[in-house]
Amino acid sequence: MGIRIATAIVLLILVCFWLFVADYPIFTMGALFIYMVAAYEMAPLLGFKSRIPFLFLAMLGSVTTFLVAPPGLYIEGEIPSVLYKFIGIASIVWFIALPLLKSYPKNTAWHKNKITNSIIGLLMLLPFLQCLLILRAENYMADKNTGAYLVIAVMALVWFADSGAYFAGRAFGKHKMLENVSPKKTMEGLYGGLALAVIGLLIFAKYDLYASYQNNITALIIAGSISIVFSVIGDLVESMFKRIVGIKDSGKIFPGHGGMLDRIDSQLAAMPIFVTSYLLISEVLA
Repeated sequence: MGIRIATAIVLLILVCFWLFVADYPIFTMGALFIYMVAAYEMAPLLGFKSRIPFLFLAMLGSVTTFLVAPPGLYIEGEIPSVLYKFIGIASIVWFIALPLLKSYPKNTAWHKNKITNSIIGLLMLLPFLQCLLILRAENYMADKNTGAYLVIAVMALVWFADSGAYFAGRAFGKHKMLENVSPKKTMEGLYGGLALAVIGLLIFAKYDLYASYQNNITALIIAGSISIVFSVIGDLVESMFKRIVGIKDSGKIFPGHGGMLDRIDSQLAAMPIFVTSYLLISEVLA
């Protein structure tokens, strides 16, 4: 327990420095570090015996997106529309994951195809990386902390949801969600997590932490709710991969806490879904 607490404290300090002290180039390097560590841990989950091939693909993917949309432009408010389109299209992977989750463990034949797995892995990781950079760049030239608070506000949706799901699941959990993938997750936990996360969203919105995303509060609430639901799918997908290959933790980079993927699996789905659904819904409601 002592190691777990000590690791959490160190992580908190590093994250605060990364968000509020480091300038945007250093933040970008930190985001890339998270991305590449996650790719390193994901390789065995995708069925690769050597991590190098998928690490190379992940590096190639990040370089390609940076060439198309240089992050240095983000802080100037010049985020190419093609980047948002890529994030939206890539988010489809989380919808595709639903039938795979439901058919587990009867259907795992798809996991034997390295090309399919590589595409799935990149579509899980790349949008998350880009969303981190987009959110952090929010209003950067006027106030460098606006984006930092925005990143926390979006990530906090998952933290609230996890806490609400834990307590609601323990108190009222009866109906299993996907027992073969995650035996402890229940529908009651999902509802409890959703309720607490929406309350957290409203509290954060009261203090204007969602920046320009508060221009349409209805779209914000709907997008936040959708992203919370998909955060659960993100967690379930990693659990399914780990069960298929027989791995308990994705890594050991954080003593007492497991690997990078264990910490961000829900965020991989939540962030791209949040950004995409907000843009689509706000456009419809405009």
